[in-house]
Order: sequence, then structure tokens, then C-alpha cells
Amino acid sequence: MTNLDAVRLTAPGLYTAAGVDPASLWEALVAGKDTGRPYEVASGPWPGTDTVFLVDDPDAATLGVHRRVLRTSEKQARMALYGARLSLAGPAGSGPVGGERWGLYLGLPTVDEELLRFTALDGLRAAAGSPDRVAALYAREVPPFSGLSHLNSTAAAHISAAFGLTGAMAAYSPFSDAGLEALIDGVLSVAEGENEAAVVGAVSPKVHPLLFPQYEELGWNGATPGEGAAFLLAARAEDVPVLQDASEHGGTAAARLAGYGRAFGAEGADRTAAIAEAVHTALEMARTDADGIGWVLPDAVWTTAGEQAQRAALDQVFAGAAERPAVIGTEPATGVLGPAHPLAHVLLALHGLAGGRRLAAAEGGAVREEALPVSRALVLACGARGQVCAVVLEGAGR
Repeated sequence: MTNLDAVRLTAPGLYTAAGVDPASLWEALVAGKDTGRPYEVASGPWPGTDTVFLVDDPDAATLGVHRRVLRTSEKQARMALYGARLSLAGPAGSGPVGGERWGLYLGLPTVDEELLRFTALDGLRAAAGSPDRVAALYAREVPPFSGLSHLNSTAAAHISAAFGLTGAMAAYSPFSDAGLEALIDGVLSVAEGENEAAVVGAVSPKVHPLLFPQYEELGWNGATPGEGAAFLLAARAEDVPVLQDASEHGGTAAARLAGYGRAFGAEGADRTAAIAEAVHTALEMARTDADGIGWVLPDAVWTTAGEQAQRAALDQVFAGAAERPAVIGTEPATGVLGPAHPLAHVLLALHGLAGGRRLAAAEGGAVREEALPVSRALVLACGARGQVCAVVLEGAGR
């Protein structure tokens, strides 16, 4: 039998352009800190902006691995390993480390490597008038298994090896709902006794010239991309005090997943209805209603249609609330983080729940800190193809 009340969320590890923990991100948002960096490659700047939200590529010493590991990974996998290290080991390496029945649940981004090597483009142009020649060129030039993401295996393998995780595992890809899918299933694995604890994490795509055409094909609205990783640990409530004593992140451990909802709506009214349905399901599971939510952290939907659907759904859900909760996300300090974005919102919400505070919009686009009137937060994820997840987080003291 599922018992969500028996699971706590602890050991946050967050790596974004704003810093390496939720407190740094919180402070950057309140201070209005400019965390963007110049970005330009041979093809020019990222369309619409000359800055993006980059993170440094972790090296072997930072990751605590042999340099040979870096030869079998790309930046997303290294960001994921660093996020897991921040969560499980802490900056000084003193935090809790995994075990035989510790699982791993990952939300991973779209593969951003070319299907056809750039060096083959001249040949493709010459072969364009002949289907047979095009087929032969693709058969010759496309790397083996290029349609499959080796990020899934390398990120999972490196994290598992570094922390001795041998429990049940799963990877979700590639859109923003993947991070919350990982959170929900990771918590359920502990609540249902499949794992003793579950490492839950998500990573953004690396900012790369090939990312833009992928975003553009999905209806990108001009939002600025960012890089980062967000990780936490779902553990049994009786184990949390021990983990807090061992970790440098103990101040944000007293929270739980109180409810969740999942739905699907491809576009228009169906998408709005799906978001509203997922939220209502999460509220019902959490045994609360619209008045029981003190903070909403919406997804960074980077399509116009998705943004409109999310706004309309929230208007429906909170239309009868006595006081509409604050609605604010992290994009001003992180950019759009893909699968890591909703999970970064989860960590920010846990930080607020621990201190009884929330962030709210102020005049002129500023962000202010204020008291959290209700010890619950709602986090949304809206995948680009219509997948929707909603989770209600609750302070464990309730």
C-alpha cells in the first residue's frame, strides 16, 4: 500500500548559473542578480540574445572521479553527476552515500548531437535529386545508434558507480515533465518499499547550436536557455534525521510530496483542461483545495501555446480562491532548464517551506521575499508534446 506520508524529501543539490544550492538561487532572484554569460559560436549568438545561462563544465577533481570517466561522457552527464554529488556528498564530501537498495530516477534532455555529420552536408546536397543516393549516404554517414541517447546510460552509470546505487532505476526523457515524473516515481518506490531511498534528479540540455533548431521545431517563443542540474533524495521519514546530521544541506529536509497528478493534452483547450485536471488531482490527493496552496511555481513553458494553456488552467483552478497564491519561477536567474526546470522549482519550494517564506513578483519585474501563508507549494511541468505533471509539496510539520 502506498504511504506518501512516510517519505521525506531531503539533501537538495542544485547547480545553476546562480550557484550550487537553493539558497544561492533564492538570493540571486531577490537581488535581481545578472547570472547570464556571453554566448557566441561560429554560427553567431543564440537567436534573440547575446547571453545565455551557462554553468562551468565540471572537471574530474570537482566530480571526484578519475579523468578517464570524462572521456565517456558529455556535458549533460557531467552536470548530472555533479548535481548528484552536491546532493549526496555535499560540497565537502561529508553527506550521505547510497546503498544496495537505493534507487535512481533521472529526467534527461533531448539528445543534441547531429543525426548526420556536418561534413556530409556537401554530399547530401549533391545527392538530393536521387532517393537511392540519399539513402546510401545516410547509411554510410549516420553514426551507429545515433537515434538513441547514450546520455541515459552514461549519466545513470556514472552516478550509480560513484554512490553505490543498486536499487530500482528509471530514466525519463526528453521534455520538462521528465523531472517531475522522476520525482513522483522515485517517491513511490520508497513509499511502496521497492527502494530504501531514491536519488531523484534531472539535467538540462547543454547550450549548443543544435539546441536552437530543436526548440524552434517545437514552437520556441524566444525564451533564453540555461544549463543546470537539480537533485534530491527521497528517504523514509525515520531515516531523515540521520541524513540531516550527515549532510551539509540539513536545513531543507522537512518536506514531503503530498499529492501529484498526471495528464495529457496536445493543444488548445485540451491542454488547458489537462493542466487543470492534473492540478485538481494533486490537490485532492493532498487533501486540500485552491485555498490550501501558498505558492505556485509554474513550468517555464517556452512555447506561446503552452504558456497560454498554463495561465488559463491556473486561472480556472484558483478562480474561487479567497486569495490567489504567488506565482513565480526561476527563469530570470537560470534561463529555461528543460527537464531540470520543474525539479529546480521543487528545490526552491523546499527551501521556502523550510523557512516559511516564498518569492513573489514585485513592481518593475523585481522579486520580493515574503511570508508563506500556507505551508504548501504547487509545482507544474508541461512537456512540449502535451505531457503534464503537477505536484503538491508540504512542510513535514503539518
